[in-house]
Amino acid sequence: MSIEFRYQLTGAGWSECTLIVDDAHVTVTASYLSDALRSLISAVCRVLEGTDEATAAFDEEPGEFRWRLFRNDDELVRVMILEFDDLWSDKPDSDGKPIFDVRCRLRTFAGAVYDGCKRLLAEHGHTGYKERWHEHDFPDSEFEELKRLLDAKQTRRTKP
Repeated sequence: MSIEFRYQLTGAGWSECTLIVDDAHVTVTASYLSDALRSLISAVCRVLEGTDEATAAFDEEPGEFRWRLFRNDDELVRVMILEFDDLWSDKPDSDGKPIFDVRCRLRTFAGAVYDGCKRLLAEHGHTGYKERWHEHDFPDSEFEELKRLLDAKQTRRTKP
């Protein structure tokens, strides 16, 4: 199973995120109205820590892309993205339009998110990220926590 995660700053306060899982792919956008990348990394960390489900929001002007992560077991995660017409609507998931829904290995998904964030930081640095994203700094603590969780998961897998 191949997974690719790309997160790009496309303009002043705008981002574009592409997720490719084998033959399935989706591209969603977010504005600086939400701290989209921090929200997603935090959700991935919660699922890696053992939470059964987590949510991340990519706010639009108007609208929202809601990421829903469901942990199937220690190895698998369901990644579902719902589209809503209204911003900050707090509508139930059932009111959203599903635009992406896949099951994949949790570790592979989390590693792809980490790698995509690492490329983003290498491209812009902390200063460039803040200049382009405006309202929010690069999510350093969440990024480091994701790395720590991935390293811990790898260590558990390699122990006899």
